[in-house]
Amino acid sequence: MPHINTESPVHLRYVFGRFTRISHWFRVALIVWLCISGFYIANPFLAANPNLPTYLNFLQANIRSLHIASGWILLALTLIRIYEFLFIRPGPRLGLGTEVGMARILLDWRAWRDQMAFYLLLRREHPTYIYSNYGPLQYLTYIVLYASLVVVVLTGLILTAPYQTSGLAGWTGQVLKPLELALGGLANVRIYHHWMMWVMIVFTVVHVYMVAWYSIRSRTLIMETMVSGYKAEDA
Repeated sequence: MPHINTESPVHLRYVFGRFTRISHWFRVALIVWLCISGFYIANPFLAANPNLPTYLNFLQANIRSLHIASGWILLALTLIRIYEFLFIRPGPRLGLGTEVGMARILLDWRAWRDQMAFYLLLRREHPTYIYSNYGPLQYLTYIVLYASLVVVVLTGLILTAPYQTSGLAGWTGQVLKPLELALGGLANVRIYHHWMMWVMIVFTVVHVYMVAWYSIRSRTLIMETMVSGYKAEDA
């Protein structure tokens, strides 16, 4: 087992604010519930209560309603996170957000080299980036994740429209009608929605594993960062 020096001095840097951390865990809970309820909607595996009268026995409808409501909440949190990514920055001046400025790490070949070497166990020291909270692979992965969230929400709104023809759901259904037709109709939209759910599931499993592995190997407390907001760095 390689020796890990636990006595080297470190300092804590505050990288994630309270709202970012709280909304992160809300999104986690929503995605878990949406996956479970989505599996049920596609293939109902719970029996209705035979002791309830027929006019009260709406198990499938109730789960579908909670699924749709959770999807609206996920949409709101996703839009807020995208706004935070694009525009939130320290200080009173308006402009592009701090995280947008970190995008240049995607073009930094040395950052790619160092991060991939660390992941492939070809480098012992974890790479640090002065101008970015994320490595290039992390940054690219989060962009793909939020693009997937947008797709799964949009396809979900299209699937909701036939059941809620009035209000905001009905309006978004009309706005998204060209997209529904471009995707080949509701049957195909449902397939794409299902695929995006599997993207969320695979991402979650890989994300949890990689965060735990990286936190242990680099001793940066990155796994605890989404609880405390602080990341450990070499002093």
